[in-house]
Amino acid sequence: MKAYLCLTLFTCCSLLFLSSCSDTMNAIPGPPFAYEDFGTEPIASRLLGPKGKDTQVIARFGTTKKTPPAEGPDIRYVNMEQSMFFLRRVVRDLPKTPENAALRQRLSKTYSRLYWSYSSRRNSFMASPSASYGRGGMNRAFMMPPMPPAI
Repeated sequence: MKAYLCLTLFTCCSLLFLSSCSDTMNAIPGPPFAYEDFGTEPIASRLLGPKGKDTQVIARFGTTKKTPPAEGPDIRYVNMEQSMFFLRRVVRDLPKTPENAALRQRLSKTYSRLYWSYSSRRNSFMASPSASYGRGGMNRAFMMPPMPPAI
């Protein structure tokens, strides 16, 4: 009887824990951005999906969500590392013309804001001791690769 009670209690606690897990559980939000900070709509829609009314973008160390919530404000969540790679690729592919100078400047500013959050998190991650480093464990630099400070 006591074993049955313990098993039931353990099962209930496990179900409660698993039901409370989500993709945003460990996602620490970063700085908020406007949709236009990632380029014009044809460019930014590849990363963020179609623009809605008053779309806010939040960079975080979690998954990317292109679809806005059914109710409430239009907030898109974007992975910080993925958005930094995206911005570097967009700036590299933009033709170097005077018409694109303002867009290039805005994308560079967005990248520098993302870089500050990413580098502080990466430095903290790299500074903490690892139990498996050097014993066949994965190199931490591969988990959070270094990024250039500017585009």
